[in-house]
Amino acid sequence: MTATTATTMANSEWARPELICETDELAAQLGDPDLVLLDCDLLPAYQRLHLPGAVWSQSRYWKSDPSNDSEIYGLEDPELFASLCGRMGIRPESRIVAYDGSGGLYAARTWWTFDRFGHADFKVLNGGLDKWYAEGRELSHENVRPARTEYAVPGTPHEETICRLPELRERRGTAGAEAGHVLWDVRSDGEWTGANARGTARGGRIPGAVHLEWLKVLEEPVRTLKPAAELRETLAELGITPEKTVTTY
Repeated sequence: MTATTATTMANSEWARPELICETDELAAQLGDPDLVLLDCDLLPAYQRLHLPGAVWSQSRYWKSDPSNDSEIYGLEDPELFASLCGRMGIRPESRIVAYDGSGGLYAARTWWTFDRFGHADFKVLNGGLDKWYAEGRELSHENVRPARTEYAVPGTPHEETICRLPELRERRGTAGAEAGHVLWDVRSDGEWTGANARGTARGGRIPGAVHLEWLKVLEEPVRTLKPAAELRETLAELGITPEKTVTTY
C-alpha cells in the first residue's frame, strides 16, 4: 500500500507547520493534561528510555496484516483503532505529539494513521528522541500506564491519502517529471537498484518512479528535517512540485 498526498508547498518555510513540533515547543507543554505524548519505538526501547510522561504507542506499523494475528494493526479497522486509542489514554480532543528514535519513520506513519481516521490535532516531533537527548533534556524510565478512555472515531477512514493498487495502475500512465503524477520511491539505494531485495521474490522498483531515500530529507546527526527551501529545490529536481499528486512507497 502506498500513501498519496497532493503537495502544496508555500513560498517560504513549511506549508503545513502545524504538523511539526519543535523540542522547545514540546518542553513548554509537558505536563499539560490535554497532551498525549506517544513513543513510537519498539517496547524494549521505550522501556529503556523515553521522554517524560510518554505513552508507548502499542504498534509502530499501524497497518493491516491478515497473516500475522499476534501483532496489533489498526489502519483498516475503526473499532480496533478506537480500542488502541482508548488503551493509550487518547480522547478525540487530545493534542498528540509523536516521536521515535528512528528519524521520525514510525512517528510519521502513526500520524498518517490518525489523520486517516480524522484526528487532526497531531504533530511529529522534529528530531525525535535523538534531538531531545542531544539537547540534554530530561528523560524517563517510568512505564506510563494511562487511564483508559473512550474514543469514538468520527467516521469511516477517508481514502484521500491512500493509493491502492488499481489506482496506481491507472495513474502510472500519467507518471513522470512532465506529468501530473509523480511516483516517489523513498527506499534505500540498494532496494531501488534491486541489489537488496529485502527477502522478497523479486527486487527492484516500480517502472516510472523517481528515487530519493527518505533519510536524505533529514539533517544528521540528530535527524531533523532539512530546511524547507532546500527540500523544495531537491524535490523539484525530481519533478515533485506543488501542483502534482505524489504517491510514495
